[in-house]
Amino acid sequence: MRPVTCRWPLPILVMLAILALRTAPLAFRPIRATCSRRQVMGGFTGGALGLSGWGGRREPAVAEVWGSLGNGLQFFDFISGTGAEAREGLRVSIQWSGRLFSKQGLSYGRCADAECELRFRVGDGSTILGLDQGVRGMREGGVRRLIIPPPLAYQEGKLLQPLPESDDMKRRLYSTVFNKVRVANGEGDTLGTISLDVSLKRVRTG
Repeated sequence: MRPVTCRWPLPILVMLAILALRTAPLAFRPIRATCSRRQVMGGFTGGALGLSGWGGRREPAVAEVWGSLGNGLQFFDFISGTGAEAREGLRVSIQWSGRLFSKQGLSYGRCADAECELRFRVGDGSTILGLDQGVRGMREGGVRRLIIPPPLAYQEGKLLQPLPESDDMKRRLYSTVFNKVRVANGEGDTLGTISLDVSLKRVRTG
């Protein structure tokens, strides 16, 4: 793939580099002002956040499937599932792990233990739009990383899943994402962008 001029805003590129160093130091590749889309995305692909123990699966060093789902929503498929496909109206069970682009990639919550699953019906409005849209097309057994922009992430005044378990972390999440001073200073894109790793466990029609 020939390099193209990278159109991502500089603050996002900086946070990509920081988060990549924190989550995948061995597989990190420098992010440059001129870069291919694969090179920019590749900074994240060395290790899914907290997914190494899920199902005993080894994470690939480089995501084999990556792309855009529209509206600024980016994804990597660490593992392509082989089971039933998540679609509108179907009930799904997932495990997840999330980080903020701000706060040097702060890990704000996870549901990755064997007994922990988040269940919802695709399209029911109970989750952030980035998760609802990002889980579509996944198959059971799949592991996907979503890079979710602010319009599809957490919204002020709405408690949408996935959320941290503790009230303290919920307050910290929302006070960071909706910090009025930093938003007024033009940092809204960085503050509100999140990285969400999703493992699709089950898809049900009922």
